[in-house]
Amino acid sequence: MANDKIFVSAGDISGEIHASNLVKEIKNINPSCHISAVGGDNLKLIADEFLEDIVSINAFGFLLVKQFFYLKRVLKKLADHFSEKCPDKVILVDYYGFHIFVARLAKKLNIPVYYYISPQVWASRSGRIKKLSKTVKKMLVIFPFEEELYRNNGADVVFVGNPLIDRVSEKRSFKISNPTVIGLFPGSRASVVKRHVPIVLETAKILKEKIGAKFVMFSTGNNIDFNLPEYIRLESSEDFEKRKSVDFAICPSGTVSLENALMGIPMVVMYKLAYFDYFFMRAIMKIKYITMINILAGRKIVPEFIQFNAKPQKIALSVLEQLNAGNYMPKVRELLAFREMLGTPGVSRRSAEIILKSACKQ
Repeated sequence: MANDKIFVSAGDISGEIHASNLVKEIKNINPSCHISAVGGDNLKLIADEFLEDIVSINAFGFLLVKQFFYLKRVLKKLADHFSEKCPDKVILVDYYGFHIFVARLAKKLNIPVYYYISPQVWASRSGRIKKLSKTVKKMLVIFPFEEELYRNNGADVVFVGNPLIDRVSEKRSFKISNPTVIGLFPGSRASVVKRHVPIVLETAKILKEKIGAKFVMFSTGNNIDFNLPEYIRLESSEDFEKRKSVDFAICPSGTVSLENALMGIPMVVMYKLAYFDYFFMRAIMKIKYITMINILAGRKIVPEFIQFNAKPQKIALSVLEQLNAGNYMPKVRELLAFREMLGTPGVSRRSAEIILKSACKQ
């Protein structure tokens, strides 16, 4: 079984971190394997051949038209790369909009495609599951309910566990600090941060007046272009040890909310989209909640404040209610219970072994 040449693609910040960890395990198992990749800084460091940075154009708020033409150019470059280098396997991580075209391109050239971390197509456009099933040799999914969804649509699928289990450990102490420390997470994409920071700052101001709380804002890269008050400290969202000093979190609904849950940090989720995007998403959404913990539980464990409901006064009130002594520890225990649901440690290694052992034929 040849595994000499593998191409890997990831299009957003969180997916690219998981992709780089997967590549490290592939290299550990087969040091002679040549990795070519498109992605961001993490894959650039570890790949033998790095072709394009597609994470930055997604993360820093480039115009949609510019994104379209840029990714179209990248796709043409990949067509040439696949034809010239003939990789044995293609690994795609999340990011459906671009990767469905990469998958079709690879299939046309008879290169097997492995999809690690399913895009959340089940949330709004379930028809895309069938499209993936037709083009992908094997789906490696990270949430238990995804396995049945894909299998019912004819896909070869395996639940490998969630890679956050390996990256994120739970807090060592759950005693609320005095004063309370509240983590503020405005998001990773520049367009999202721009809408979230004013809401987060006003919420922090209310909580500062009410309970004298301390605040830490966690950012991704240099995406905070706001003047922060002196009582808010800025830290990297990738510093999990500093995040464990937080008693409570105000965050968006993406990966960061699941990370906080796995640490055992109670939270509220808030999210605000551009008006057109919000009404479009509301029209196509097929799920009741947007926070993964709530989706997994089938009920509201984490309060959600979305769009017009994302008001500082409402968010602050919910924070105060959950910080109540009778509510706090039950919430912590409820969140930590999800660690077992999301699989056992060794996810990247397990995924690498499955991909490498699979025959190099479509």
